[in-house]
Amino acid sequence: MYDETAVKGRLSRMDKRAKTAFAAACAESLVALQNRYWDRTGGSGGAVRTRDILDAAWDVASNGNADVSSLDSEAAALAPSDDGEWSFDMGYAQNASAALAYAIRTWLSDDAQEAAWAARQIYEAAEYSFSQPDVGPGDVLVRKVSEVSSHAAGAASSAGMQSVLAFLDQALRICEDLPPSWDQLQLIARSAGQSWASSFR
Repeated sequence: MYDETAVKGRLSRMDKRAKTAFAAACAESLVALQNRYWDRTGGSGGAVRTRDILDAAWDVASNGNADVSSLDSEAAALAPSDDGEWSFDMGYAQNASAALAYAIRTWLSDDAQEAAWAARQIYEAAEYSFSQPDVGPGDVLVRKVSEVSSHAAGAASSAGMQSVLAFLDQALRICEDLPPSWDQLQLIARSAGQSWASSFR
């Protein structure tokens, strides 16, 4: 089960660059899922800008010399609005945009909570994937309370959720070791994200 208090505790012992790298890895791992949304809605401009902002987050984590002061609000604005036409992948795009905004805010504030919130976006994306029923447009879903509880318990123990928890632990361990560059972490995050994009609903 995701333990945000424990994640925040580990993050609080890291320096600003390590915290930012962890949050950037969280955002990186959601890019492939977010791209599913962009591909289905023709949002190539959003995908390009997401990449630019994420590269800036990695850059400050590595070099600390880029000005990212206005990028958190821009990242958050990339999230699709609930007022638009609904598609299932909107949820992933919203998680990805939030994680990206939290990555920038981690650098700006040096606050472990911001990085922990970035991590929560991955957990919520996995939960979202598992918890959504296969219903068509206009279908009405009625569930008993006992069915909802059983479904939630199954989500927590699913292979996808365990993959997310393993990724978060691995990313934390890498950041705790303070490598000279974050290339390995970025590659691991991309690989995890590509796996989730092919396995999450």
